[in-house]
Amino acid sequence: MTLRRYERTRALVEGDPALARAIVHEVEGRRDEGAREVTVVDEPREELVMVQVRETAQGTLFYLGEALMTSCRVRVGGHVGRGMILGSDSRRAYELAVADAVLSAEDGPWAAAWDQALREELARIDAREAAAAARVACTKVDFSTMRVEA
Repeated sequence: MTLRRYERTRALVEGDPALARAIVHEVEGRRDEGAREVTVVDEPREELVMVQVRETAQGTLFYLGEALMTSCRVRVGGHVGRGMILGSDSRRAYELAVADAVLSAEDGPWAAAWDQALREELARIDAREAAAAARVACTKVDFSTMRVEA
């Protein structure tokens, strides 16, 4: 079973940027082999987006403020891909858009070819997050007894 779009996006955004770059390199390299050309629908552009968070006491939503985001939209064959990344990184937004377009194409060769690499990247992300959680957990203090839990 192939990865869902959320999982693919998580691997590409939170993982090593070289993975998306490699996908784009392969797609652009196949142009001379009769592959479908990448057409930029919306050039990468910087935008301000509102950051919405949930207040923990009552569970209500509120807007924390604005964040800078770069977005891009491309078409590869009949498939449209969107790339969005926090910060100012036009190249990364383009790479994410191309990867989104080709990996969402069920009739294309890329989804199956890159599935294992994306799964490995997800495993690295999960391991990195587990290690960070373990580092935080070792600093947990029980304030009723003031003992440090190990």
